Amino acid sequence: MRLVSELRRRNVLRMAALYVVAAWLIVQVAGVLIDLAKLPDWIGTTTLWVLIIGFPIALIFSWFYEITPEGIGLEKDSDPDVALTHVSDRRLDFLVISLLCAAVILFAYDKWGISDPPDRSVAVLPFADMSPNGDQEYFGDGIAEELLNELVRLDGLYVAGRTSSFSFKGTNENLSAIAEALNVGAILEGSIRKDGDRIRITAQLINASDGYHLWSETYDRELANIFEVQEEIATSVAGALGVRLGVGTINAFRGAGTQNVEAYEAYLQGQDRNLTNQEKIRLYERATELDPNYAAAWSQLGLRTLATMWDSSLDQASEIVDRAYPLVLRGVELNPESAIAQYRLAQVRNARYDWIGGEQGFAQAIDLLTDRPIVASYGAMLLRTGRTAYAQKQYALAVSLEPLGGLPVTFSWHASLAQGRFAEAKEISNWQVAANRIENNLDIALNERDPEEIKPAMQAMPNTNVAAIALYAPLLAEFDSPERILSILRDVYLDENLQWPRKLHDIAMMAAYFGDPQFALKVKGQEVRATSARLAALWYPVMSEVRQLPEFKKLVTDLNLVEYWRAYGWADLCRPLGEDDFTCI
Repeated sequence: MRLVSELRRRNVLRMAALYVVAAWLIVQVAGVLIDLAKLPDWIGTTTLWVLIIGFPIALIFSWFYEITPEGIGLEKDSDPDVALTHVSDRRLDFLVISLLCAAVILFAYDKWGISDPPDRSVAVLPFADMSPNGDQEYFGDGIAEELLNELVRLDGLYVAGRTSSFSFKGTNENLSAIAEALNVGAILEGSIRKDGDRIRITAQLINASDGYHLWSETYDRELANIFEVQEEIATSVAGALGVRLGVGTINAFRGAGTQNVEAYEAYLQGQDRNLTNQEKIRLYERATELDPNYAAAWSQLGLRTLATMWDSSLDQASEIVDRAYPLVLRGVELNPESAIAQYRLAQVRNARYDWIGGEQGFAQAIDLLTDRPIVASYGAMLLRTGRTAYAQKQYALAVSLEPLGGLPVTFSWHASLAQGRFAEAKEISNWQVAANRIENNLDIALNERDPEEIKPAMQAMPNTNVAAIALYAPLLAEFDSPERILSILRDVYLDENLQWPRKLHDIAMMAAYFGDPQFALKVKGQEVRATSARLAALWYPVMSEVRQLPEFKKLVTDLNLVEYWRAYGWADLCRPLGEDDFTCI
C-alpha cells in the first residue's frame, strides 16, 4: 500500500494514463497522415516502437522529478512544503481528461462516422427491362452484373458489390440515398429494350452529390454485338470517372467467357432464382452445348448438379458427386484465372471429402476475388470440418464485404448452433424459406434440450411431409417415454419403404436427444459417409456424447478430417494427443 501511495504522490499513475492515451492518439493520427501523404509503412511501425520504448522512460522520469515554482527538479531536492504537488495533480488530471475526450471523439467518428465515398467509386444498379413483352428482366440483370464484374477489374476504381447494389432492385429509393448507403460517388443505371435480334441499351452515370449526369449514351445494336456494347459502356464509364487505363488485357472484355449470344442468354436465364434446380441444369447444359468452351457455364452446371444431393437418396450421392466433378474441373481448365471456377471446384472437392484440396482451392479463389459468396462458401467448408469459430469469422467477413443485401449468410446458423448461440441461430434461420426454417427450428430446439420447444417444432411439420406422418406423429404420442421413442426410431430406420432426404439425420438427432448416442452415431455415420451435405450436425451440442465414443474417432478419420486438421488446424471440439491420437468432446 505504501508503494501505491508513493506512486500516486509522485504522479506516476497519472503519467501512465496520460502516456497511454496520448500514444494511442499519436498512432491514430500517424496512420491517417501516412495514408494521406503515401508515406512508407515503416514510419508507422517505427512510431509505434518509439512510443513503446518511451513508456518506461516516462514513468521513471515521473518518479524522480517533481514540478516546483522554479520548474522541474529532482523529487529528492524539492521541498514538500513548496512543491506544487496539488497544482501538478490538477494539471495532469486536466490533460488526461482532455486527451480521453479526444480519444472518445476519434473512436466514435472512426466507428460510426460517415466517411466520404472513395474517389472514383461507382455502384451498378440492375438495368430496367423496357422490352415490349416485359420478359427480359434476366437480361437486364445480366448486363448490369457483367458490367460490374468487368469494372471491378479496372485499376483505381472502387465498385460496390453485387449483393449490395442489387438489393435496391425494385425499390423507390432515390439515387442519392442509394449512393449514400453504398458509399459511392456515382451510380450507373440504365435500361434494355430487346425486340427480336435488335437491342437498345441506355446507360447513364449519375453524380451522387448533385444528381447531374456525368455521362449518358444509348446503344442500338444487333444482339450478336452485345459484348462489344458492354465494352463500350465500361470504357466510357471509366473515362467519365477519370480512371486512367492502359491498353490490352486490363481493359479487355470477355462477355462472361463466351462470344455466343445464345449461350450467354441461356447462362443468364439459369441465374433466375425462381427456377427449379433441374430447370437451371437444363439451361446450363444448353449453354455448354452452344459453346463447349464456356467456362462459367461448365462451373455452374457442376454446382447445380452437386446441389441435387440435397433432395436425393443416399445411394445416389456418390454418383452425383462423380458427375459434378468433371464439370467443375472443365470450368477451371478453360479459365484457371476465374475465381468462381476455382471455388466451385473447391466445393465439389469437399463433397469428395478432399478437405485439403478444398482448402487450397478456396485460398486460390479468395486470392483472385475476395467477395461475399466465395468467403461464405469457405465458411461452409470450415463448418463441416468442425472449425466453427473460424467459420463464424468468415461469415462475418462475408457480411462486411456485402452488408446491404438484406440477408445474413443463411448457412451460418449452423455455426451459431454449434457454438450454443441458440437465439442467434433462430434469428438467422428466420431468413430462410419456410420449409427449411421449420426443419431448422426443430434442430435448434433439440440442441436447446427444451421439450416445450421441441413439441411445437415437431407439430409444425407439414402434414404432407413423410417425416411428419411416419416419424414425428408417433414420437409426439410417446414423447414422455424415451424407451418407446427409441424403439420407434429403430423401426423407422429399418423400414426401407419410408424415405425422405433428411431421414438419417432426423433419426440420429432424436436418438442423441433421447439418450442413445451409440445408435445416433451409427445412423449419422451412415449418412455422412455417403454425403457431406449435413456433416455440420456432428458438431452440434446435442451430439456431445456421440463425439466421445471410440467409434467417432474412426468415423472422422475415414472422412479424411484428421488429416486435414493436422495440416490446417483442429476442430474446435477436438485436440491432438501426441502424433498418433486425438480426443473430442
